[in-house]
Amino acid sequence: MADAHFVTMRRAQIEDGSWFEPVRAEWARGRVALVRVEPEESGDPELRAAIETMLESNGSYKSGDQAVVHARPAALAMGCETAHILRERGITTEVILGIGSMAKEVRALLEAVYARETEGGAPMSPEACAQADTEELGGIVAAYRHLLAPMESGGRAHWIVPVGTSPDPDPGDVPALDLYSRVALRGLSPIGRLRAEGKICSQDIWLTPTELDVARLNEDLPAERHWTLDEWRSLIFRSMAVPADRLRELAMEIEGVRLTIEASLRGGTLRYQRDDGTDMHYRVTGRPVILDCGRIGTNSLGGTPAFGSPITNQPTTEVFVAPLEDSLSGVIAYAVPERTVHGVVRAPYRIEVHGGKVVRVTAPDEDSVRILRHYTGLEPYDGRKLSGDEGSAFRLRRTIAEMAIAGFNPAMLPEIQSGRLRPVTGLVLTDEKLGDHQAFGSNDQFMGATPSALGDHHVAHTDFVGGIARKMTLEG
Repeated sequence: MADAHFVTMRRAQIEDGSWFEPVRAEWARGRVALVRVEPEESGDPELRAAIETMLESNGSYKSGDQAVVHARPAALAMGCETAHILRERGITTEVILGIGSMAKEVRALLEAVYARETEGGAPMSPEACAQADTEELGGIVAAYRHLLAPMESGGRAHWIVPVGTSPDPDPGDVPALDLYSRVALRGLSPIGRLRAEGKICSQDIWLTPTELDVARLNEDLPAERHWTLDEWRSLIFRSMAVPADRLRELAMEIEGVRLTIEASLRGGTLRYQRDDGTDMHYRVTGRPVILDCGRIGTNSLGGTPAFGSPITNQPTTEVFVAPLEDSLSGVIAYAVPERTVHGVVRAPYRIEVHGGKVVRVTAPDEDSVRILRHYTGLEPYDGRKLSGDEGSAFRLRRTIAEMAIAGFNPAMLPEIQSGRLRPVTGLVLTDEKLGDHQAFGSNDQFMGATPSALGDHHVAHTDFVGGIARKMTLEG
């Protein structure tokens, strides 16, 4: 394996862009490094209060633990503030910049590595990205494995991912993003196993509200109903502070949740329909029905099998279950776009499933279909022929992983019901709390049968978000 390298920067250098040239120079010299960020305070008391609330809700952080904060650029202030607070509490913590959403920068970094393939500095072609020797990027894998090594040996660790909404990538940058993501996910592939072994006792994904969220929420809204960033921040931070016991009470008032619990305990086939054309059947016999409430531990509902959840999402509020992997058949329709690092899947689009596997997808244009086929395991985005564990891991994206009922956080519900708050931000962490959703791929993280990795290859888990105007019945 290649050597692990890191370049240390201050948050101000990330924000003003001055980090890039030194890192690019390192990559050009063959030292493919991750960016470590010094964890300075943000100076934002509202942000600090939100982080402290999430840490207390989580319930698993103790002095002497270790943590890595893997922060997207849009969420770097949250990442640094989190690390500062954890260090105050006696938790060894470092911050790593997650560059997987920085399309232009990733492309330029890869071109520095593969300069001999870019014909005198020309942009890397899709063909060059598809055929690139990923061993040239072995430093990425080595650096992530270096971060995970103390967790392998010591346990009592936390992996925190502060995220913020990213701009849609330019189409010309997507092949480079795809190449980078493949390699980064190889480096991160042990995380699922470390969770299962209890060495990572919490994996926490937290939202930073951004101006881009506000811009997308305001599209198609009349001016008098537009969001401001201050208003959006206040709503998100209030939603993060709803107690777990209150969320449990609200979840148990939902008919679809009660039917899902009954189907887990007694068997039978659930039918789920929406007016957008969604109509599917599936079974959940013996599977835990889990409340996402920001708390680590057993959050199963209604006497369904106990399962200690090691993952939290903030903002909270969904009830999710892993269907029996061969049980779902039907059509799932979506009326809002799906934004990915590969570009946007335009709406309306449809996913057809038979025997638990995606068999066909449709979307309004060729690019959308290509992206959708990639995320549902039908065909790699770059058309590569895959074999071995890599091919098997990719094909597992076809398998149904999750059915989730969402949209009942009391801080959000009035705005959802009024139509002002819709799943259009493009950040799944936000959108999946605003609408029911289905996911394909890995689900061992909540007692499903599809693993998070095969060998060194990550098995993706991709959510697709619809509305909350559901009709559910239990048959048999």
